Amino acid sequence: MDWRSFTLLYQHPECLQRLQDLIQDYSGKTKPNDKSVAAISIIQLPEGNNFRPILKDIKKSLEGHIVLDCDAELIYTVFKQAKEVNLLDDYHSFIITSLDAHTVDFSGVVQNIRTNITTVRLIDPSNPVVENIVKDLNFVQQRMNLNIAPLQAHKLTVNAILIYDAVNVYAKALEGLGKTRVTAEPLQCKSSPFVSWSNGFKLIHFMRVIETEGLSGLMRFDNRTGHRSYFTLDMVELVDTGFKKIGVWDPEKGMTYTRTSEEMLRDLYVGSKNKTFIVSSKITEPYLMLKDDHAKLIGNDKYEGYVVDLIAMIAEEMNITYEINLRSDGNGKRDKKTNKWNGIIGEVQEMRADLGVCDLTITHERRSAVDFTMPFMNLGISILFSKPEDPQTNLFSFTQPLSFQVWIFTATAYLGLSLVLFFLARITPNEWQNPHPCNPHPEELENSLSLLNCLWFSMGSILCQGSDILPRAFPTRLCAAMWWFFALIMTQSYTANWTAFLTSNRMETPIKNVEDLDKKGGLGNDDGIKYGCVTDQSTASFFQNSDVNLYQKMWSAMESYGDSVMVSDNKQGVDRVKKERNHYAFFMESSSIEYEVQRNCDLTEVGYWLDNKAYGIAMPFNAPHRTAVNLAVLKLSESGALMALKNKWWSVSDDKKCKDSKKDTAELDVNEVGGMFVILILGCLIAFLFSILEFLWNIRKVAVEEKLTLLEAFMVELKFVLKCHGTSKPVRHVEDSSSDVSKKL
Repeated sequence: MDWRSFTLLYQHPECLQRLQDLIQDYSGKTKPNDKSVAAISIIQLPEGNNFRPILKDIKKSLEGHIVLDCDAELIYTVFKQAKEVNLLDDYHSFIITSLDAHTVDFSGVVQNIRTNITTVRLIDPSNPVVENIVKDLNFVQQRMNLNIAPLQAHKLTVNAILIYDAVNVYAKALEGLGKTRVTAEPLQCKSSPFVSWSNGFKLIHFMRVIETEGLSGLMRFDNRTGHRSYFTLDMVELVDTGFKKIGVWDPEKGMTYTRTSEEMLRDLYVGSKNKTFIVSSKITEPYLMLKDDHAKLIGNDKYEGYVVDLIAMIAEEMNITYEINLRSDGNGKRDKKTNKWNGIIGEVQEMRADLGVCDLTITHERRSAVDFTMPFMNLGISILFSKPEDPQTNLFSFTQPLSFQVWIFTATAYLGLSLVLFFLARITPNEWQNPHPCNPHPEELENSLSLLNCLWFSMGSILCQGSDILPRAFPTRLCAAMWWFFALIMTQSYTANWTAFLTSNRMETPIKNVEDLDKKGGLGNDDGIKYGCVTDQSTASFFQNSDVNLYQKMWSAMESYGDSVMVSDNKQGVDRVKKERNHYAFFMESSSIEYEVQRNCDLTEVGYWLDNKAYGIAMPFNAPHRTAVNLAVLKLSESGALMALKNKWWSVSDDKKCKDSKKDTAELDVNEVGGMFVILILGCLIAFLFSILEFLWNIRKVAVEEKLTLLEAFMVELKFVLKCHGTSKPVRHVEDSSSDVSKKL
């Protein structure tokens, strides 16, 4: 039955001698869930008929397996009192060693109980041989008019069975020897030499080789010792209608089960359909929450959430009913003195709840107190941190890749190079060229590198646009080449720095992983980033029991700061992260972080998972419904129902989703490049202003040369400008001005 530990209740001291092999097999072993407790506990039943104190102690010990060795007359009393102390529940199993246990009437205790009670018997009442023997005995009783109740096979004690079989074997031996009557012969035991019964040796020898079937099944004896070498034992289980045969044991084949594994699983939880499962949980978003109108509702209808839907689907698969009970003390923590748990784990451990469901992480410590199903959600520990604020943008951010001094030096170099180029062009003779190449003897030479042209050439070079004015002499060309080299380095450096500036200006958290958090918030760094987790829960246990030096160091820091960084639940941790922006990080399960980040746009998950674990459903050890719940969770997982359920409670509607920050993308914002448009517009305005000034100056010149009033000259030039077509303008002469102007006016 795969028992790893049990409590042995015995009545007489000789019981220990009878069970010494069993005791030796378990001596030195410990409980699988608690290595400090021995696997076997031996308790003697007190004299009298009050066993309730001992049975209560067994219930408090949380041991679910009990071996009972006592007289058959005492069995009913023990079980009646066990029922009174609520020891006959789903999570306790009994093995009765008495071969007369099948004769006990359990009708007063087996009603509405689901305790597994197993025993062995030496007789199989359904065996045709047994049925025929009982019929023959009852027939003889009727003929002899004996005033006794008819014999029933399932009421025959082991002594009666063995006496009948012994007399039967003896009779068959006499019959085999051909004797019908036993003749007594007086023996002198003290005579010398010793004289035995003349037929004794033959009778004993015949009994050793005889093989027959009786009430106790097939009988076979050892030829040398005469001990019975073959017999069968029925393993029977107590059900509402009596004992049900579940297996047969014999010395040759060992145990042979008479039911399949499917039938065994069905029998384990068939009784569960008639009970209401108690589900222990707690209020935690999004696993279990109260509905908005919960005050008007009753029972399980008051709740909603991931856990509520999960339990509903499991209950539908198992065809069971359930009731949700809330705990206010969380998942639970262990008392190191008593080794007892509170919270949900304590409810399940004390068997006051059949299932414990919430954000309950499967850990080694919890696994020593309760059993778990297969995981229904995988996760890991991660870091919850505040999302960085949008960086301040500058209209002239394009100037920030270079410092103010570099811009001043560059402008100075531009002006200086233009002046140097201008003076070199005037000094070197090769820059003075003939303006009319067709005339070999010009009266004057021309230099294209005027001061304005030098400024224009330098500007075009540094802006990578070139110029139609180029130096011709070696000195000016060398100066221009050095300027081009300078412009190449400066423009490429500016481009690279601006790219890096835009990249670094994106939203970045001060920490990127747990290593950064340790550097910026460890011991001795009081002004750094503090970090913490929920006290006495799985995340704290991870750091406390970790063998990684980094995590040990971080746990020391959390212990040192104490309550200033530790919180009592996840909600407090989330609120603190939002309140102490960029100054507090909270270690939390990744699934809960995912839920919070979806709903709090100022929070983010940082780094990688520190471990890999899972949530599971807690159950008491040896729970009969364990396999059924596991199969239900497995079916939901394979069908994709668990993933759909998570999407239902984790995702948010589109109108509530957090908007992606522009700084999280590679696109440039107007605030970052707006300064370029300002420069462009400002340059155009300045150009327009100079154009107006030149236009007005030209009007004055025309008015003087053509002897017109300023208004007349203005109207003539304005009409020409407003034509907006043509690319040529006639040159006006003084002698034609009067007539032309009058015509145009």
